[in-house]
Amino acid sequence: MANKPTFKNLTRMWLALVGIMGFGNSIQCFFSEGYLSKRLYTVGQDNVSDLTTRLFAVWTLLTAGLRFMCAFNVTNRTIYSLTLFSFVLAMVHFLMEVFFYKTAMISSPGMIAPLIISAVSITTMTLGYYFIDDTDPRFPEVDENKEILSGKSRKKWK
Repeated sequence: MANKPTFKNLTRMWLALVGIMGFGNSIQCFFSEGYLSKRLYTVGQDNVSDLTTRLFAVWTLLTAGLRFMCAFNVTNRTIYSLTLFSFVLAMVHFLMEVFFYKTAMISSPGMIAPLIISAVSITTMTLGYYFIDDTDPRFPEVDENKEILSGKSRKKWK
């Protein structure tokens, strides 16, 4: 009988999927002429230069790598928190482009997908703080302060 999927494994799969989509999006930005102005920033197309597109590609590549790393190290709270922050930052960016700068329309397909992915990811990862145990069973919990004070430290000081 197969094991039931856990919240931890579902979160890992989701983050890996989003990371792979980010890599694909980066490749499109690097090699597709006018990708951002056709898909995302449809209102302010004159604001989108080739430099902006490449910068967006690098940002997306960075976040894709971070999300992929988090998929493999979901119990690492530092990587987990940074990944959650990257989703919050992405959502704030896209919402500001729509409502504040008015360079994009919320109804464009290139804008709907990132907002949905960010919202689902923020919700999932916030719940993950309660459902994902951050202790790694492969490594025993060691209180280094107690070891040093008791004189049983593994590392001898010279």
